Amino acid sequence: MQAITLPCMDCSGSLPKLLHTSLEDYHMEDSLLCKEVIFDFGMDGKLGWWNWWASLLGARLTVQDFQWKIIFVTVHSKINHGDLFAGLDKAGGNVAMEVEDFMKCIFIPPLDKVVYASTLFMLTCGHLVAIEESYMAMKQVITHLQPKYTIMFTVPNFISTAAKMFAVAYSTQVLIQGHNFFTIFQDLLNISTDLQMHTDVLLFYMRGLLPPRAPFGLRSNSHSVAEPPSITGYRYSWYHSHRHPWGKALPMGCSQCGAIRLWSQSRWEGEGSCAKSQKAKVTTGLQHEGEAPLYDEYEIQGDKFSGWIKYTIWATEIL
Repeated sequence: MQAITLPCMDCSGSLPKLLHTSLEDYHMEDSLLCKEVIFDFGMDGKLGWWNWWASLLGARLTVQDFQWKIIFVTVHSKINHGDLFAGLDKAGGNVAMEVEDFMKCIFIPPLDKVVYASTLFMLTCGHLVAIEESYMAMKQVITHLQPKYTIMFTVPNFISTAAKMFAVAYSTQVLIQGHNFFTIFQDLLNISTDLQMHTDVLLFYMRGLLPPRAPFGLRSNSHSVAEPPSITGYRYSWYHSHRHPWGKALPMGCSQCGAIRLWSQSRWEGEGSCAKSQKAKVTTGLQHEGEAPLYDEYEIQGDKFSGWIKYTIWATEIL
């Protein structure tokens, strides 16, 4: 497991450390590697040092056999561009880089080979995916590095603490019990009540990659790929009948009188003009005046009160 973080970010109690702790009782010390890397290449001199050090790390990691490779990248994103912060300049100010340049610097060869068929968590705020230019650049990065799974978040101010229940459930059900991550992804979201109310979640799933080498006596020199590599992207948005219609949070109070009340129909019926001014009638979690789905292609996975909208944001593409 590898965690890559910006030097100005406090990583105490971070998701990688939580995940590592949850796995310690199930793996021998020599079979569980957790490496935390603090990057800073805001100046040319720092970039040169990083290239040297990351090359050594990549050479060390690529010769080892990992059944699972989980990579966390914790970094700030720029509000108006979606660029990612690379470190500090000589004056101590933040230096931002375009997404493709940033990821090329982070995963310099041979460290880029570690990303192949891994699970990549991008722990950054939603500006990365909200701004078209940076989002398209990130798609190019995924296509190039080819992680099996890439997880990103849409909320403008992402709080990683909200994903702690998800990390523990992922550790238990995927890394320990061996369930398929894509198959149970929505189940993991259902467990993560803080995360589902905090942000939409993006999942990019790449099929047809070469499988990792089996451990010990199970290794074989032959393998077959049943299908050519392809990638599909999804956006999971939690909806609720009077909290998140179409996955969009409603304001706490009336825009005219400021009263704080529930949005449920039963609480608003018969309460006069305020109910009319708020247009508060909510018949299901997906029907609310002025609201609409984010994308044309989606599946409803839930009941009329709550559940998930699973949008297809990247139709299956053969690589």
